This record gives sequence, C-alpha cells and structure tokens, in this order.
Amino acid sequence: MNDQDKTKEELQNELQELQKECYYLNAIKDIDNGKRIQLEQELVDAHKEIAFQNEEKGKRAAELIIANLELKYESEEKAKRAAELVIANKELVFQNEEKAKRAAELIIANKDLEQFAYVATHDLQEPLRMISTYTQLLEQKYKDKIDQDANDYIHFAVDGAVRMQKLISDLLEFSRISTRGKSFEQVETSNILGQVISNLHLLIAENNCLITNDDLPTVKADELQIIRVFQNLIENAVKFKNKTELPKIHISCTKHNNMYQFSVADNGIGMEMKFKESVFIIFQRLHSVKDYPGTGIGLSICKRIIERHGGAIWFESIVNEGTTFYFTIPV
Repeated sequence: MNDQDKTKEELQNELQELQKECYYLNAIKDIDNGKRIQLEQELVDAHKEIAFQNEEKGKRAAELIIANLELKYESEEKAKRAAELVIANKELVFQNEEKAKRAAELIIANKDLEQFAYVATHDLQEPLRMISTYTQLLEQKYKDKIDQDANDYIHFAVDGAVRMQKLISDLLEFSRISTRGKSFEQVETSNILGQVISNLHLLIAENNCLITNDDLPTVKADELQIIRVFQNLIENAVKFKNKTELPKIHISCTKHNNMYQFSVADNGIGMEMKFKESVFIIFQRLHSVKDYPGTGIGLSICKRIIERHGGAIWFESIVNEGTTFYFTIPV
C-alpha cells in the first residue's frame, strides 16, 4: 500500500508520532544546552579558583622569599655577633690575664714597699733617738747658761726630733698592719671600747669629754687593730673639738645584711665633704701642725685596718656641727 492508499486516520497517527519525536528532540536539546551552560559556568568558576590559587601561591612564594632573605640576614647577623663574641671573649681573657699579672706584680711591690718601710723606719729610730736624747740633755744642762734664742733653737730641735719619732713610729705601724697583724678571733667590741677609754682617760678628763655608747656586738677581728681604730677616731674627735662647747662622742652599731656598721659621732668642728677621700691618704693634713699636732697617718691606719678586715670606712660631716665616722666589719 502506497502513500496514496493511506487513510486519513493513518496519516494523523504518523503525524502524531513525528510530533512526539520532535518534542523529545527539542527536550533533549534543551537539556544539553542547560548542561553546557552549567559546565561552562563550572569551567569559569574553576578558572577563577585556579587563578585565585595561583595568586595565593604567588603571595606565599613572595612571602617565602622574603622570609628566606630575613632568615639569611639573621643568620649573617648571628654569625657576626658570634665572631664579635669570640673576639670579645679573647679580649676579656687577655685583660684578665693582664689584671692577674698586674695584681701579682702589685702584691710583690707592696710586700717590697712594706719591707722597705719597716727596715727604713726601724733603722731610723736609733739615730733619731740619739739626736733627741742628746738635744734634751743639752737643753737641761745649758738652759740657764745660754740666751733665749739658743734656748729656742734647742727647743725647736727637740720638738722636731719628737715629732719625727712619732712619725716614724706611726709609719712603722702602718707598714705592719698586713704583715704583722694577728689572726681574727671573736672579740667583744664593748670591751674594746672600755680599753680605749681607759687608754685615753687623761685626754678625756682634760677635755671634759662625754663618751656614750649603745650596745655593741661581738665581732671576729684582730683585737689590737680594732682598739687602734677606735682610739684613733676618738682621739681625733677630742682633738678637733668645737671650742664653744664640751666635746660629746657617741659610739653605736647597726647590722646591715652581712655587715656590722659602727659609727663614731662627735660635735666637733666638722669638715667639708670634698675631703671625703683625701683625709684617708697617708700624710694628708687639713690643718697645720701648729694648730692641730699629729702625723697625718691616723686615718690611713684606720682605713688599712678596716680593709684588712673586709670592710670599708667613710664619714659624713657638717662644718661647725660635727662629724660621724662609719666603718664596717663582716658579721
């Protein structure tokens, strides 16, 4: 049967089938277009993500380069500092060795100086004693047989010889502080003060001096040398008294950490604080021998004794109001 022989009904059926096929084809086409658009969008998104990741990788790579450069710089600086530290350590070792050499040389020089001072002062004492003795005999024998000028000359000679003997005696004591000092033992400083007051009772009585003290501790020290320190300080306090009032001296002690701090305070003429170091230098004097007799060694002896005991000595003073000497001794 050909197309001409087909019935109208059959043609309609075929047309419907063709329409269905077209519908399905169009539907499939729409689905393909949707997928294509979705895939294209996903591809765009993927490209953007890749571009973003590449940018991030670029940033991290740049940061890594910077970090590597900083690490390299820090490593170079550490190497420089290490090299400088090596040089500094070598310099420090050299300086310590030089200090040790100088310290050893100083110890030898001090021992030689102490020995020289001892020998010199010891050998000088005998001829000086002869000069003093025979000058005094000359004064006694011919005092009434010569004129006043001659008497004055003899008096000056005797006075000079006596002062020289005192000077040599003090210098001898100064040289013996380290070499002839006794071993340290437990001593009562209150007993030491009592001994000093007994030694100076004539000086104290003549000047109507009032001496008071607080409780004083037991210390480990060379008793004779600490007696010398208190005696020198009290003698100075009396010697440099204020002429307008009676001398008053007060001795006290306080404990600071591992040190006993002693003080000897007076109401004397005082002195300027600019002399805080020079007064402890041997033979340094603030006043003339005529006004205040002495050798100028007393405070030097005190300083050397206290340093031998591992302490320090200093003073505070106000002119015309008084002076307080402080010194420390380890507990």
